[in-house]
Amino acid sequence: MFQVDEAVANAAASAEADAAVFVIRDSSKADADDDSGNAQQTFFIKLAKTCDLIMGFPAEAGDPNLPDGMAASAAYARTGFVAAATGPVTENFAAMVAKGKVGVVFLTPALTYFTAQTMAAERVYDSNEALYGALLSGAVDDALIWQPWLVRQLAGHREAVQTAFLPMPHTAWNIEALHGPGGGAAAESFNAGLRALRREGKLQQLISPYQSP
Repeated sequence: MFQVDEAVANAAASAEADAAVFVIRDSSKADADDDSGNAQQTFFIKLAKTCDLIMGFPAEAGDPNLPDGMAASAAYARTGFVAAATGPVTENFAAMVAKGKVGVVFLTPALTYFTAQTMAAERVYDSNEALYGALLSGAVDDALIWQPWLVRQLAGHREAVQTAFLPMPHTAWNIEALHGPGGGAAAESFNAGLRALRREGKLQQLISPYQSP
């Protein structure tokens, strides 16, 4: 979703009579996984030396858990994990389990929803791509999937997939801009730009692809 992040950064900078300069890193095309642990911390510290702000960081609402040594801007979008189905979709997890097979991605919050009584319905996949393929093929009845990935997928395809917000623990996430110790002034300017965009009603249009149903 970096096109949305780029648009927000441009608009926030413009609102502050400034201009944004970008270094774009598409994590979906990265050679290494920098999503967790020491690799994540090292990655952001290194990136903060060349970038004032790191757009598009997802932080769980109510439990930000930012990388060590990093701070965050105000949130500029809300997204999360959603339920998806090729037929009628429900946000009721118990109804999904009762209906049939529920697909999830390994090491995502959805894994914690299943109990000994509901594990028979669980189907675990190693990526969003694999889970989505299982949904389209009918191998699962419902998929619990990261919404920004699904929005980007559906933007280039015409599959009939319906989605619904999932009111379960750890499903709501904020999208923020990270910064290191040297990026405080840039973050303050970015936050001021966001406030101006909200007042003018422009932010909602920019972030619409991020929004959960």
